[in-house]
Amino acid sequence: MLVVGEIGRLIRLLDDDSSEIAEDAKAELISIGGDVVQPLAAAVGTLERFGQLSAIEVFEHLGDAAAGPALIDLLSSEHETVREWSALAIAELGLREAVPKLRDAYRRQRGSGDGPDWTEAVAIRHALTVLGARQEVLPPLTASLPTTAGSIQRAWPSARLVDVINDLADHDQAVLYLQLWAVTDGRTFWNDHERLDKPLDFGKPWQQVVEDARESALIEAAFVVARPNLFATVEWIDCADA
Repeated sequence: MLVVGEIGRLIRLLDDDSSEIAEDAKAELISIGGDVVQPLAAAVGTLERFGQLSAIEVFEHLGDAAAGPALIDLLSSEHETVREWSALAIAELGLREAVPKLRDAYRRQRGSGDGPDWTEAVAIRHALTVLGARQEVLPPLTASLPTTAGSIQRAWPSARLVDVINDLADHDQAVLYLQLWAVTDGRTFWNDHERLDKPLDFGKPWQQVVEDARESALIEAAFVVARPNLFATVEWIDCADA
């Protein structure tokens, strides 16, 4: 009973006004282990946004599929970041039963007016891909070039960025954005670059969307000074994702 009471106290502290206290409570819940999953899953719907995000981190860290129903419910949260983190945790835990709700969440996201490059949309597509419910289109050249860049599992050498952009576009894939990462002494650092921030018009015919995306990505890539320790991650979609 003492353990149950302590778990309940820590769960309530996830909503504490002090982020330090909330973070400490999250760490303690993780240290307790699997015993926290069921009570946290039962209580997560009553928590505020920060508390729910902390709960998702606990679920993900503990890796217990018993958190699945709670994570699936959070896909309907009013908070975009909660929906996004839930999708990522679902992918990490391999919760195949979440696929119908993930598809519903993606339809809602696409109907909201927010673009497919928003982090929520990216997270849901990632989850659907990991769970085998979405087929990522990966052209041969693009598939042959990725490497590990520090802590990033899949990135492309900056020297081949133009080739990747053209390869994707040549296979009817619309490049949404790219990010640059520098690896120094085994550590990965985000590297800023010139951006157009020109939104794509998805009301146009798909081939025009692809070409508009190619043009924007190539302009950005033209400002990238390639070097051996600089890598790019690229987000792209197929017509079926739009």
